[in-house]
Amino acid sequence: MKLRSLSFLWKLLLFSIVIGTLPVIVLGTFSYYNSSLSVQEKVNEGNKLLLQQTQMGVEQMLRTVDNSATQFLQSPIVRQAFSKPITNEDFEMVHELYKGIATIQTYELGIKEIYLYSLNNKWLVTSTGVNEYSSPEFKSQLEMFSREQAGSFWSRGQDNLNDSSESVYFVKKYPFNAANPKGLISVALSPDVIRRTLSVQNGKIASAFILDRDLKLIHRSDEGASPGSNMSGESYLQQLQETESTTGQYISKHEGETVTVTYRKSSYNGWVYVSVASNEQVNEQNQIIGWITLLVCFLILLITLILAWFGSKRMYSPIRSIYSTLAAVATPEAGRERAAGELQVIGERVNDLIRNHSVVMNELQGQQSQLKEFFMHKLLKGEIAHTDFEEKLGLYGVKQTWSSMSLIAIQMDTLIGTRYEERNRDLLLFAISNMVGELIPSDNRLVPVVATDYQVTLIGSSNVGAELKEELFMLSVDVQKAVAQYLGIRVSIGISRPFHVFDQGRNALHEAMTSLKFSVGLGQESILFIEDVQPQKNDPGRFPHHREQALFDAIRAGDLAQSEIELEHFMEELFPAQTPFQHYHLSLLRLLVNFLKFGHELSIPMEGIEGDESSLIDTLFKLRNVTEMKTWFWTLFVVPYAKELEHRRESQFKHISEAIVDMIHREFDSELTLESCSARINYHPHYVSRVFRQETGVNFGEYLTMYRMDMAKKWLKETDMKIAEIAERLQYNNSANFIRSFRKIAGTTPGKYREEH
Repeated sequence: MKLRSLSFLWKLLLFSIVIGTLPVIVLGTFSYYNSSLSVQEKVNEGNKLLLQQTQMGVEQMLRTVDNSATQFLQSPIVRQAFSKPITNEDFEMVHELYKGIATIQTYELGIKEIYLYSLNNKWLVTSTGVNEYSSPEFKSQLEMFSREQAGSFWSRGQDNLNDSSESVYFVKKYPFNAANPKGLISVALSPDVIRRTLSVQNGKIASAFILDRDLKLIHRSDEGASPGSNMSGESYLQQLQETESTTGQYISKHEGETVTVTYRKSSYNGWVYVSVASNEQVNEQNQIIGWITLLVCFLILLITLILAWFGSKRMYSPIRSIYSTLAAVATPEAGRERAAGELQVIGERVNDLIRNHSVVMNELQGQQSQLKEFFMHKLLKGEIAHTDFEEKLGLYGVKQTWSSMSLIAIQMDTLIGTRYEERNRDLLLFAISNMVGELIPSDNRLVPVVATDYQVTLIGSSNVGAELKEELFMLSVDVQKAVAQYLGIRVSIGISRPFHVFDQGRNALHEAMTSLKFSVGLGQESILFIEDVQPQKNDPGRFPHHREQALFDAIRAGDLAQSEIELEHFMEELFPAQTPFQHYHLSLLRLLVNFLKFGHELSIPMEGIEGDESSLIDTLFKLRNVTEMKTWFWTLFVVPYAKELEHRRESQFKHISEAIVDMIHREFDSELTLESCSARINYHPHYVSRVFRQETGVNFGEYLTMYRMDMAKKWLKETDMKIAEIAERLQYNNSANFIRSFRKIAGTTPGKYREEH
């Protein structure tokens, strides 16, 4: 069965498993291989070192015996003894010989016996006696030693004819290099001494043994061939016999088993020290490492599988969600998409979205001009503030604001005598609007629009004063010529006063249309600046918004003094000097309505205001001067509103402070904070802090500390509570902090306070 909705999940899971397990397998294999080589190398190096130590230990003992025997052999008493036969009268000389032998024969060296033999006089002295009292049966062995060519050598042999046990013998002739020596000394070493030295390497992994020059076994550390056995025929020692190197290590086969042979050839006596280590037994140690490595790898693999499963599901979740959402939309190709897999479905649907997005963007770009006209109409109606409109300047391609702006309004003078009829007026206005858009660069204007019977365009420029006026006049002339040339009609143009902020566009439109009213007496194709036809700027609808807002803010604060000042400023701006106040009835009416709206929004009772709105308007219009108007607004609205809000504020402040104080009195022994108390009465902590300090004269923390100290004083006087218990109950971390705080407020420690009271 083919994987459908979960195909990507399984692919992701398998990929995660491969990525997670492959490095573990490689690392585990490498670790096992590397550790196996390392163990083998360490074992080989250890065998080399142990074999070297064995050689050094054995040869140190042999050299000590050699030196001791040589010194004794060269002593005057021995030279004197070798020059004559020993008789019963030579007991003093024999005694001296015994003493010399006893000096050499020490327990540490493992010397079994010392033989001093005269080849000329045929006497034999040992530690046990002379001639027949010593070991006369050993004379034949000594005669054999004397026939050796070397003047000093180590050899192996039986102790005597009746004993099968063997020893290692050191033999030295006197004189050393003489062709016919007078005598010799032979020192017999116990095999136990060498066996103890070889036992250092005795174990399961390696065995060690010593061969003489002829590859005859001297001793070995394990059970095997007996001493004296000829080892030259052993196959695993062939490479040792063929090489001339004094030290080395090689791999060979012994009894069907792979072994590592380590050897050292002595330059002192020609002995060969050999260590044979079983590689299979070493590998048994490696198998332990291998099992541990396998266990670790298995645990890592298990963790990888678990993480891969949960991680893949988590990573697949958003893809599954997107796929489900897209697959829920039925399409003719739905069956093929489900078989194709999630990513292909998502990719195809995303391509569809991109295509649809391109279509929508093309439609939006086609409607952008309409959107520009929409914002322009809102601007001319005063429905968009200056700050809001500046954010939309990017829509018009304007990178920066202009130094000054002006608005032109174009009207058709007449259609009588032209090829057009009255029903064509709207089409002609749109045609004029298009011409203006082509004649005036887009960087110097906003989109031209049609407002009722006028074509209106807002023009911006970096020029001011006379230069701006000249620029506007030349643009107007170009427009008139173009309209007359292409449409065959005459138009008049009205131009507003310059302004600097967009929210003055409504007044500018009024000025431009007002200037066109003067074209009646001037004839057709007039270009009229409002400042020329109406030099005195008359704005009966002017209203000081900022002064009104300042007045209402002072009333909200309950500040009667500031309210009186702001009302005075409002009246001064509303009634400039030498201007009849009758022109400002509309602004006064607006102020009245705003006062009524202000009181309604704040739910201020209107008991103090007599009559309805119509009677208030009649009363307002009967007032004769500015002073009466100011007094009327002051007594009827400002004072009652300010007092009501102040009363509310005081009541609210009192309620907040009382609530906080009640919480402190009831819960002083808990973890009280300003934030938790403020949240319980639904106020912001900063506001509560300011109100509480205004009402009580101290901040929240100071009041809480003072009340806790009052309770501490009460408990110190009336109870036998320990100071530590009081500190803990009053939420202090330790007694030291409580004592420090108590002393700061009460001027003494809690203990002294309790004693005094």
